[in-house]
Amino acid sequence: MSAWKQPGGTDRQGSFRESTVTSELGRTVRRRRGFHRRHPRWRLQQISFSRARGGASPSTDPDSITSSGARIRRVNIPSMGLASTIKQHAIEVGFDLAGIAPPSALQDLEFLPRWVRKGYGGEMHYLADPRRDDPRKVLSSVKSVICVGLIYNTPHPYSTNVQGCSAGERTSTAHHATTRDVRSRAWVSRYAWGIDYHHVMRRKLEQLRTTVEKLAAGVETRVYVDTGPIVERAFARLSGIGWMGKNTCLINELKGSWFFLGVILTNLELAPDLPAPDRCGSCTRCLEACPTGALVEPYVMDASRCIAYFNIELKDVIPEQFRTAIGSNVFGCDICQDVCPWNSRPLSGVSGPLYNDDPRDESSGAGSGQRRAATTSLPEFQPMQVEIKSHRPLSPRTTDREPAPHLPDTATFSLFNPPLESLAALTKEDFRRIFARSPIKRSKYRGWLRNLCVAMGNSRDLRLLPWLEAAAQHPDPVVREHAAWALRRLGAAG
Repeated sequence: MSAWKQPGGTDRQGSFRESTVTSELGRTVRRRRGFHRRHPRWRLQQISFSRARGGASPSTDPDSITSSGARIRRVNIPSMGLASTIKQHAIEVGFDLAGIAPPSALQDLEFLPRWVRKGYGGEMHYLADPRRDDPRKVLSSVKSVICVGLIYNTPHPYSTNVQGCSAGERTSTAHHATTRDVRSRAWVSRYAWGIDYHHVMRRKLEQLRTTVEKLAAGVETRVYVDTGPIVERAFARLSGIGWMGKNTCLINELKGSWFFLGVILTNLELAPDLPAPDRCGSCTRCLEACPTGALVEPYVMDASRCIAYFNIELKDVIPEQFRTAIGSNVFGCDICQDVCPWNSRPLSGVSGPLYNDDPRDESSGAGSGQRRAATTSLPEFQPMQVEIKSHRPLSPRTTDREPAPHLPDTATFSLFNPPLESLAALTKEDFRRIFARSPIKRSKYRGWLRNLCVAMGNSRDLRLLPWLEAAAQHPDPVVREHAAWALRRLGAAG
């Protein structure tokens, strides 16, 4: 996941003043033929969709038909109704957000090479792929980019609301001696609790692609879910499904920022939507909350300092000066989204489409009180219940080359705020089996053990000493080095 800066210097609401108006529901809509009509965007889309469903069919430019009657690649279709049809179908297949962007995102895409040259990408060298500069290098005939979003947030508490899970926070067992469960806990990023989002998004995008390709002869498409040389967030911003926040995440006014992005490049010429205005205002909570200072300025992240970079992307030694700040995060980090006012705890546990026509509570406006942060009931994104089928007891004198402590109570646990000792009980075989369809597999087992060592060192839980002593004898030098660091930390704590 790349991090970027939204082009600066724009008036948050006035940057689109000449081409937009604001509806009674506070939504930005397109002026048409010079009239200042205040139809909400959802109504215009419903009208276009109804007309499209009522018999409108793709039309072909006479110039695009050869003398033999064969169609050539160029497709000319009533773009307004077609765009609405595609977005409506995106909602029908299960996406929560949908918009259309033009294939040119020059200002956004020009920033990426400069960002990479500054070293902000760390060891993520794939971000320097020159094809990221222009989608025409991926699909030469591209005319439009269909952008979709899928909510993955659940009603579970945020990491900043769970005791002992904030980065850098330490939990001493002495303070919890009288509680029922005194085990030290870890934090797995919210997006990784369930099934790998690539699988879920791709399945829905393929359904949408099938519909798009049936709209006319000669339609070409390419589908991407954070897997190819396409900067999804740049086009998603232009499609209007969200603005780029100061934490570099895309934020939707009605949904928050807990959503995955996917795109379909196509040679269909579709009417583009308008970019959403920046509504971060003067808020800097995400910058202030980042434990490692990865948000070097508004809209700019130095990913090489991000906790998620350290415990996912970085395959080698985590710089020692950042380990304490990592806290209990063993995979990813949610802090900059947890503290965002647009992600305040949900008033209701439902996810809904972009075209929701329910009146918005005035209190949810920028700079006001409680807002709705959309959640989903999709089972794929609920916290996984992990069952360990193979675990062995561990003592400080063990000669086992893969440390795995004995689980004291149960071999089943949830990935929401899981016990550290339960995660540490996973053998390499357990890890591969349990996380075969999980984003967590990206860290590899070696990285998993390394991350656990850091979290244990920050826990100040002396009961984890046996596991760390065994890990200090691990054949991998990276695991050994982090285990030795954690032992020193616990020794100082003791």
